[in-house]
Amino acid sequence: MKLNHKFRKTHGIMGIMAVLSCLPSKAQDLGILVHPDDGPAYISEEIPSIYIECGDAIDWMFQEENWYSNVEHPATFVFASLAGSDTLTNVGFRLRGNTSRAAPKKSFKISFNTFTEDQKWNGLSKMNLNGEHNDPSVLRSRLSWECLRDAGVPVSRTQHINLYINGSFYGVYANIEHIDGEWLDERFEHAHGNLWKCTYPASLNFISNNPDAYKFTPSWSNQRVYELKTNELADDYTALAEFIDALNNTSLDDLPCALERVFDVDAYLKVAAGEILLGHWDNYIGNRNNFYLYQRATDHRLMYIPYDMDNTMGIQWFGEWTSQDLYAWTTENDRPLYSRLLQIPHYRDRFSWYIQWWMDNYFTEDWIDQRGTWLVSLLEPHIDNDTYYPLSYSFSAQDFMESMNEPWGGHVAHSINGYAASRQFWADIQLDDGTSAFPLIQCWAEGPRTDDSIHVKCWIPENSDINSWDLDLELDVDGANSEHALGFVGMNDHGHEWGISIPLNNGSDVHWRVAYTNPAGEPYTSPCESQRIWNTGSSIPLLINEVMPVNTSFIADATGSYGDWVELLNHSNTPMNVGNYFITNRLMEPARWPLPDVTLDPGQHLLIWCDDATPIGPLHSSFTLNGSGDELYIMNLEDGAWRIIDDVNWSSAPEDASWGRSTDGAEDWMWFHENSGNSPTPNASNGLVSPIDPTSGISLEAWNAVNPCNRPCQIEFPMALDWRVLSSSGQMLQKGTGSECTLDLPTGSYHVLVRKEDASVARTIIIH
Repeated sequence: MKLNHKFRKTHGIMGIMAVLSCLPSKAQDLGILVHPDDGPAYISEEIPSIYIECGDAIDWMFQEENWYSNVEHPATFVFASLAGSDTLTNVGFRLRGNTSRAAPKKSFKISFNTFTEDQKWNGLSKMNLNGEHNDPSVLRSRLSWECLRDAGVPVSRTQHINLYINGSFYGVYANIEHIDGEWLDERFEHAHGNLWKCTYPASLNFISNNPDAYKFTPSWSNQRVYELKTNELADDYTALAEFIDALNNTSLDDLPCALERVFDVDAYLKVAAGEILLGHWDNYIGNRNNFYLYQRATDHRLMYIPYDMDNTMGIQWFGEWTSQDLYAWTTENDRPLYSRLLQIPHYRDRFSWYIQWWMDNYFTEDWIDQRGTWLVSLLEPHIDNDTYYPLSYSFSAQDFMESMNEPWGGHVAHSINGYAASRQFWADIQLDDGTSAFPLIQCWAEGPRTDDSIHVKCWIPENSDINSWDLDLELDVDGANSEHALGFVGMNDHGHEWGISIPLNNGSDVHWRVAYTNPAGEPYTSPCESQRIWNTGSSIPLLINEVMPVNTSFIADATGSYGDWVELLNHSNTPMNVGNYFITNRLMEPARWPLPDVTLDPGQHLLIWCDDATPIGPLHSSFTLNGSGDELYIMNLEDGAWRIIDDVNWSSAPEDASWGRSTDGAEDWMWFHENSGNSPTPNASNGLVSPIDPTSGISLEAWNAVNPCNRPCQIEFPMALDWRVLSSSGQMLQKGTGSECTLDLPTGSYHVLVRKEDASVARTIIIH
């Protein structure tokens, strides 16, 4: 939908400050957070040691017939540094790599959670130990990672370690951070998007409009070419297929608009320029290999992430990479992400600009020489003792010491400093003038939220002059158009953020885009075309009434397990079927878990266990909640657009406490905890144990019941009352009227509710 009406523009400092004050408290930037610190796992200023005890397993792994096995063997792991040592038992240990498996100095993978569920070490589930057998310096991959990291590219942390197996020294290894869900958590806000590992021959050529076509596995491999590493159960390749379709099947004139809708083009141009300068030929552009695609949860766009940097900076197996043309780095035509982008003038200009930017700031001879020389001095005494180091290519300690300034020969045609100087020399000759290139602004919207507003933010790369930008939100709400000036929010490690928050006044059809004029004086929009977002103005009375994010002992399900739970409420005067609604804690996955096809009576509650235990029964969702902070939504698909029916968020949830509305359907929320006098009330009305008028004659203290009690459990009330007994899942088990009741029920947890006129009290009873 194009916005073509006359807009009402809102400018002025006061107006901007007012809307910025309404921005959400949680940062919703493009998703890239600051790079994590080295931490204990990636100490950069020393060479720690890793000790592996795995018995006869190491001999089995070194037998030729087992080189390509991924069988994991139980082992004990010890990490020792100047700060002390850590020990983990029952970790998984195996070989890793491709061609390196046949090398005398092999590479290894450590999996902390293979044999012990959820076991981690300093937030890591896995660790990659690379032998670097091709490289006499053993430095090139680390220098490449650190160069990319310094430039703000989300990449793996790395360090060097000494590896001991069964007490024997196996040499100096590069410890490369494994890319997985934990890696994403350290670098992205809302890090639950799809992550694909892309390996040879990942050309990104179009195959089919059927997403499943991209799940193919080559004959020589046991993994898919595009292997989904997160959200594996959903196994949804739709986003990947849409990206590849747009990349290959859109005319060059229309490609920028189509591609920027689904892919972070500017971030890719930045990484591609860096990889070419670093001589990373075993990447997408060179070998259709070794990259990840991550679908950010904030804006749903894919972004390119490089990995496996061991064949860089003068490791040359297939050609002379110092002089390879920047704009024709491969002569093959089946790399459309590189070849098609460079056919578009402003993308080529932006790529050229990034080449110069890298050479001016990060890929510099001074940085490489200083960092490399320091690492040589750090590693020298350890290389001398590495008996595996010379076995592949007869490398010597002398070769290591000279690696910064002297080529080894063969596949190492350049020293590290020699490679950097030659690559810069040829890049200067080949480089187009990119001084007029303008950065690509990326904007995304959040909402409508239940506060009936839309939050829009834009990200401008850090290497741009913000004074030249004038960003305006073009908003269409039910056909009424308006225009609003975005205000500067602040800087992060990756650029400038601009934002605005606008009330929608119960609009039901909302479209948006951001318009600006780039520094070249050309009009531009992000996204190219107006985007529809979730409908707002919901009056559907299905509410989140109460949620317990950390249930350790308060209430058990039918199996005796203590899972997280949420209580929904039909806050209306008529029955409501909830079979067309969903709950999720990920807005990127609005249909994460469908509610069962049940009808709730007016005022009836529905207790759902958020325990990722769906085989148990229909009221067990496919996900768990995060006690340290999470969000929960009720979603509905209406007229092709998702609508947020209700939502709630929390942080730092106490154990066995529920976050709930003060009374059923109330606007205000509070923590309920037994020790506070206000107990959680799963499948019962909130506020039942709130202070009650003493004249009602009802008090918890007046209940004459031992708790926990033995079967049958006798309860006496101070007077004749209406009473009900509910199971932990909310099923009505017993009811009656009188001054006592007998619970002749199996062992477990139950809810006893009593009422007198409008006053009610609830209590949890445990039967032994």
